[in-house]
Amino acid sequence: MRRTDGLFTRRERRIAILAAVLVIVITALALITGGLFHPSTGTGGAGGYGFADLPGVTDARPLG
Repeated sequence: MRRTDGLFTRRERRIAILAAVLVIVITALALITGGLFHPSTGTGGAGGYGFADLPGVTDARPLG
């Protein structure tokens, strides 16, 4: 039986705060390390893609 009219117990509040801190730490680490480990931009990978002009196709330009 509960002794207080509160919505959560002290233990539940402590667990919620710990979970929030853990989420913040994991998010911060992901943001920090995300800038350190990028895929290679050599001949392969996402950085290797480019756009080539198609033969017989001209760029759209305004008239005048």
